[in-house]
Amino acid sequence: MKFRLLLTVLFFTMLSAFSPIFGESKDTCAEVSKDSPTLNDSRFDKVFKDFIFTARVRTLDAGKAVLKFHTDKDGKRGYMVAIDNDIDNPQWWRASGSLLYVRNVVNKFAKDKEWFNLKVKVHGAQICVWINDTLIVEYIEPAAPYREIAHKQMLLSSGNFALNYVGGGKVQIQDLAIHKLPARADSDNQRFNAIDEQKDCVIKLHQRDFPVLDFHVHLKGGFTPDWAFAKSRKIGVNFAIAPNCGKDFELNEEKKALDFIKYERQNYPFIICMQAEGREWYKLFGANVRNKFEYVFTDAMTFNDLKGKRTHIWRDNEVDCPKGSEEAYMDLIVDTICQVLANEPADIYANPMRLPNILKKDAAKYWTATRRQKVLDALVASGKVLEINMLTALPDNDFIKAAKARGVKFSFGSNNKDENFGNFEAAASVIEACNLVPSDIFNPQKAYKSK
Repeated sequence: MKFRLLLTVLFFTMLSAFSPIFGESKDTCAEVSKDSPTLNDSRFDKVFKDFIFTARVRTLDAGKAVLKFHTDKDGKRGYMVAIDNDIDNPQWWRASGSLLYVRNVVNKFAKDKEWFNLKVKVHGAQICVWINDTLIVEYIEPAAPYREIAHKQMLLSSGNFALNYVGGGKVQIQDLAIHKLPARADSDNQRFNAIDEQKDCVIKLHQRDFPVLDFHVHLKGGFTPDWAFAKSRKIGVNFAIAPNCGKDFELNEEKKALDFIKYERQNYPFIICMQAEGREWYKLFGANVRNKFEYVFTDAMTFNDLKGKRTHIWRDNEVDCPKGSEEAYMDLIVDTICQVLANEPADIYANPMRLPNILKKDAAKYWTATRRQKVLDALVASGKVLEINMLTALPDNDFIKAAKARGVKFSFGSNNKDENFGNFEAAASVIEACNLVPSDIFNPQKAYKSK
């Protein structure tokens, strides 16, 4: 009898240790708004270190808020999780679930006016965030975090919670619960898997509130969607996944493109875009199909050469440019670029100004000032976005600066062949050298909305 009583006491003691601080009544719904900017609840004043926070959340009329943890009465320290489903927000790269200034999330995993589940877990050196059971942030704070002066107190410690309104309509929250977790004894081991932020350009861009999105990623060479999403969470770079769509590729008809979109949207949380191939791509894929992709990009690397033969200039065996025909071949490339910019319904001009290998070695010779200006004028007139390709380092900084001066928007693209990519150093270098600011970067969600 005493033994059974002991087990009963032990059971309820353990249960209470992991029970939520907040109740989960579905009858209560708190909110923050312009008139009530802070969620006032004495239970937020309790001190937490390791925990699981869960709640159902809804934004109304593009309401925006931040959930702070490990903070203090002044709200000046600790981390912030974004609650923001506003597709018109100029800071479009800070969607709900973003660990602000550390792991900003581009893709919208929730919609305005719809309830979604938010979960935040802090355990040892790791911070994880889920939206509707999808893990979107998986960050390990290193032993020596990189922090700009404005965010120097954005560190793991212990502290309070706060929910603060930051703009728009209102944010509602219900079924809020916080579970204390036992302290981890292996935080140092966790940090072995952390990125060295003192050498990492990505955290520096996040800290400066710059959008970190690779607009041009392929699932190739065994690089699977699961792998892509895990890699994105690890390195802090958002990915947009692009299938190759065109006459010479696997997705060569509308049904195949639609099947791809349907499968990816049902199973994987990516921005889905189209890499349009060949010069007949927009005839193969009508506007009803193209507009289901967030955006479309194409290049000018496929055309009929001087003899009328179909050529992909990245394939050396297809390039027919005998000695003495170089200037004519170069003029054909420039004319093709200008025609693509003027006539094809893509959002982005990708793989810009790339030459076949036979001309590449003398690129400075063939890319004369007149030819460069002709392409730039066509780009500006088209209103298309210019890709800064991180694989080829094209276009050069002088062209980027000239394009920026004339109001051109930009994207960054890896154009990977397998899983061996993800270094954002090339982008960071261009951003600094060309003085790019967030407003210079193409907003894919705004483009999608306007279709």
